[in-house]
Parts: sequence; structure tokens; C-alpha cells
Amino acid sequence: MRFHRFVTVLFYTLLFSGGIWFYQTNQPFQNRVNLTATQAQQAVTNLGRRLTGQKTTHQAAKATHNDINGADSGQWTTNQATIYLDMQNETLQTAMKEAILTWNATGCFTFKIVNQKSQANLIATTMDKTDDQAAGLTDMAVNTTTGYFIRGHVYLNTTYLLNPAYGYTHERIVNTAEHELGHAIGLSHTGQISVMQPAGSNYSIQPADVAAVQKLYQTAAKQ
Repeated sequence: MRFHRFVTVLFYTLLFSGGIWFYQTNQPFQNRVNLTATQAQQAVTNLGRRLTGQKTTHQAAKATHNDINGADSGQWTTNQATIYLDMQNETLQTAMKEAILTWNATGCFTFKIVNQKSQANLIATTMDKTDDQAAGLTDMAVNTTTGYFIRGHVYLNTTYLLNPAYGYTHERIVNTAEHELGHAIGLSHTGQISVMQPAGSNYSIQPADVAAVQKLYQTAAKQ
């Protein structure tokens, strides 16, 4: 009886240890577990708020994308663009600068910060909107003949990003900024582990995102 109990305990100990090892050594699995945990935590929080009569929060307010001309995609003529930061809030301005530096560090695309709006291809600014669940928004004007971007605006939504009730850490705010800059580069949403995943702002720039930008602008260079 004691031996059987010992074997049972040993089995579950090894199983638990193996699970921890797999989690720590498998990044995609780790990312998915973290995402599920975040969603579960939000669901429990909302349930508690409902039971106590409090207003529920949006589940991981989405960073969405909108094109002025209704185009699904576009790109610049080269893998670089100038950007002007029209942001008074220090938290969001810092996050946008970090997002720009992170994209620049990949080497696949370069954003150059300029001091005059007239010099900029892109304007990064803020909005205060409660009529949707967008933590960020990107509006790009596209030349319908060539498919190239003409200009654009990147918005960070203060309604969600600066409200503690929505749980946006500095890291998630930076991820949101990276996501919107990804749209400004020409990337679309994806359901994979990617900075371009549309909900939650859980991921920073991934190797797959860098590869997607490289492919996009290698194609542009051949045209």
C-alpha cells in the first residue's frame, strides 16, 4: 500500500516537473498559457464586478486598424518613414518612443522622428474615444493606383491605456504602440503569436513580424 502511494506521488511529481520544464522551454506554449491566464483573470474580474454591481471592463481592449481609403493593405516606397510625435501625455509619448526604437532595432524598418509636422509622413497622437474597444487606431491614406502610402496617423487611446481599470501596464502600452506602427508599416492582423494579434496587446515584435516586413519590402524593391 505504501509502495503504491509512493509510486503515485512519484508519478505526479515527475508529471508536474515535466510540465514546468515544457512551459519554460517552449516559448509558443508559454505565450499561449500566459494569454489564456490573462483572459481568465479578466473574466473572473468581470464576474466579480457583476456580482457587486460594478461596471465591467472591456476584455483586453483591442488595438484595431482602419484605412482612410478602405484599402486592406499598403506600404511605403522604401522601408523607412518620418514620424512626428504630437503627444502631450508623458506616459504615452515615452511608450511611442520605445516602440519606435524597438522597430528600428529590428533593422527591417526605420522610423525617423522629426521636429516639424510638415516634415512627417506619419503623425503619432492620442484620442479619447469610448465608442469602441480600440486601444489604438491607425489611419493610412493610400494611393489607389500604386498601392503606396501617402501619409498616415497613429492614435493611442487614452480612454483605455491610461485607465487603471483596464490593466494596461507600461509593457502592454508599448506593445499597443508597436502594433499600430506595424499597421503604419503595412502589416495586417494575424491570429498567430505576433505583435499584430488584434486583441490584448500581449505581444511585442516577434521574429515572424520582422520576416513579414522584410518580405513586404523585398517585394517593393523588386517592383
